[in-house]
Amino acid sequence: MRSISATQAAANGRVDRTALRTNQAFIIALLAVAFVAAQPWLVAFVCAVMALGTALPQAALFQRIYRDVLRPAGLLKPDVHEEDPAPHRFAQGMGAAVLLAASVALFAGATTFGWGLAFVVIALAAVNLFFGFCAGCFVYFQLARLRG
Repeated sequence: MRSISATQAAANGRVDRTALRTNQAFIIALLAVAFVAAQPWLVAFVCAVMALGTALPQAALFQRIYRDVLRPAGLLKPDVHEEDPAPHRFAQGMGAAVLLAASVALFAGATTFGWGLAFVVIALAAVNLFFGFCAGCFVYFQLARLRG
């Protein structure tokens, strides 16, 4: 299969799973750094990146780094599959919503709650990255099943 961008793949009902894994790795790493350095603004930054990537997939920063830097440098190779990108966008949107709540809590002084929410996102991204189970995708499919 010829190499295509993550945006082209999504437009054609295909998903580059390497782009998704790169996204998850960035989320995990940046949120871990945010916790260790006690920098809630970094949680807010990851939230904004995820929200923007959900609303405008072509603007997804971490996937752009994969597409524009890591893949051309030969550091990562595409892993394109025929599948609907909507569950992945939904999962990312869910993660952004949790990080929004985490950011609000952190800036409001509820640090234990805020970091707890950030760790939920870290844990779920790690499960997806290392075991291939997307909890947000699971929720997406369960909601679709309930609808009908």
